[in-house]
Amino acid sequence: MIAKPGRADWILVALVSTMLVAGCAGSPVTPTGTGGSPDSPTREADDESVVPTGDEKLKQFDLNHDNKPDVWAYYTHGPKDPQGTQKSLVRKEWDFNFDGKVDIRRHFNFKGETVKDELDLDFDDRFDVTTFYRSSNKIRQEYDFNFDSKPDYWKFFENNVIARTERDRDFNGRVDRWEYYTGGNIERIGLDEDGDGQIDKWIQEERSE
Repeated sequence: MIAKPGRADWILVALVSTMLVAGCAGSPVTPTGTGGSPDSPTREADDESVVPTGDEKLKQFDLNHDNKPDVWAYYTHGPKDPQGTQKSLVRKEWDFNFDGKVDIRRHFNFKGETVKDELDLDFDDRFDVTTFYRSSNKIRQEYDFNFDSKPDYWKFFENNVIARTERDRDFNGRVDRWEYYTGGNIERIGLDEDGDGQIDKWIQEERSE
C-alpha cells in the first residue's frame, strides 16, 4: 500500500527546499518546521533497503505516489515500558527530492521532543547541517560549508535567540571569526589575523537608534 502525504511532511519539504536554495547561495540556513505525523492517513510502502536497528519498528510512507517510500519513521519502547507495549517515535527521515537517499533526519527523545536535526545540503549522502536542541529549544547549529564532513561554522543560541557564532573561514580547523549578539543583534566581532586561534582584533558594531 502507498500513502497519501501528510500535510506536515509537505510543509517540511517546502521549507527545506527554500533552505537549500539559500544554502547553495552561500548563506547559513536554519532547519525549521515541524515533524510530520507518520500516523496521518497514508498508505505504507515496503522497502528492504531501510532496515530498523535493535527493537525498532519501521513505518514507511510515500509522498509523491511513485510506489517508493520517501519518509521513514522509527519507533521503539521507552525506558518506562520494558515490555515494549508502547512504541515511541525516536527518529524520522525524509527523502524530499525523491532520489532514494535520506536528506533530513530528525531525532526525538522519549518525551516526544526534538533533540537533533541533520540536513544534507548537496545530496552526497552526508549531512552538512546539524541542529541540537534541549527541551525542544535550539541550542547549537553546526555547518559544513566546504562539504568535508567537518563543521566549520557554529551558531549558539540562548532561549532560541542567536547569542554567538564561530567560523573557520579558511577551513584549517581553527576558529578565526567570532560574532557576539545581544537580543539577536550583532554587537561585536572578533578576528584572528595570525592564525593562532586567538582574537587579535575587535570590531564594534554601530547600531542606529
